[in-house]
Amino acid sequence: MSYLFPLLILFGLIAVPDAAFSAASQAALLWWTRVLPSLLPYLVASSLLLKSGILSRCPRRLAPFLLLPLGALGGYPVGAKLAGKLYRDGILTLPDAQKAAAFTSLPNPVFLISVVAAGFFHESRTALPLLCGIYGTALFGLIPLSRIRFPAVKPSAPPALARDLPAAISDGMQAILQIGGCLVFASVLGALLDATGVFRLFGANAPAARAAALGLFEMTSGVSALAALPLSLPLRLAFSAFFLQFGGISVLLQSASQLSLSLPRYCLIRLMTALAAALAVFLLTPLFCPDAAVPTLATGAEMRRNVFDLFAVSLSSAFGLLLVFVFTFGLSKGKRTP
Repeated sequence: MSYLFPLLILFGLIAVPDAAFSAASQAALLWWTRVLPSLLPYLVASSLLLKSGILSRCPRRLAPFLLLPLGALGGYPVGAKLAGKLYRDGILTLPDAQKAAAFTSLPNPVFLISVVAAGFFHESRTALPLLCGIYGTALFGLIPLSRIRFPAVKPSAPPALARDLPAAISDGMQAILQIGGCLVFASVLGALLDATGVFRLFGANAPAARAAALGLFEMTSGVSALAALPLSLPLRLAFSAFFLQFGGISVLLQSASQLSLSLPRYCLIRLMTALAAALAVFLLTPLFCPDAAVPTLATGAEMRRNVFDLFAVSLSSAFGLLLVFVFTFGLSKGKRTP
């Protein structure tokens, strides 16, 4: 049955070529104008830092705690890239590398501030609950990361900037090309699902359901659509935090391109951290944006609309998560097939 999924994609591409081309074009433009200039310097810097041997030189008890800030500063998929590099260098075992990739894959703070808060929500203050909620929740990942034991491995050669910098740039370019491919592919999948008309089943709540489903395929498109919904700000930010932390199929593919993952377990960890981040952001938003919170004297129509939109987003998210887990289960079965 491994041929069924690619056959369905090919059929969709032939049936709705305009929608697929439009989604691919928008994703490629997003990659060129936003992802590449914001992420490439972090990819190069993180690769250069690893080549310097910092993880093998620092005390072994402190080494795991460096992975979390490096993954956060670099953004997706730097955490998985670092874990994959450490595994290939023999510093981490595969289970420890998979655990590190699941907990250290985080969105870039510059992306949260400039793209999400200022660009999508048009309010710079919304970055504060997102930053506190997402990164505050990520700190709980230090508990499993602290159990990773790094062997005392010395770098094979002393660091040399003239040698390591070109290699780091080459590694960064290879990673950014893989990210672009995953971004385009996930966006096309979302467009094909949209073209089936499944969101019409939600009636007037179709935009909310569509935004949630898009967020599970490609978080940037989903968060952009969520920001424009007529929901209260705490709800919009909470759902955005969920998709930003979970990452969706696009981030899953990016991480899997850097390291062989136990996909169901990886997705389960991402789901738990995403739910925690969404709850934290929902509770923090009234503290940082008190004037933008939902008024207490909302009309009955506004309350019903919020409830119906919330139901549509939740139901669409649950359906999309089911598709993600079916997708990851299929990939896992394919890897075990000789």
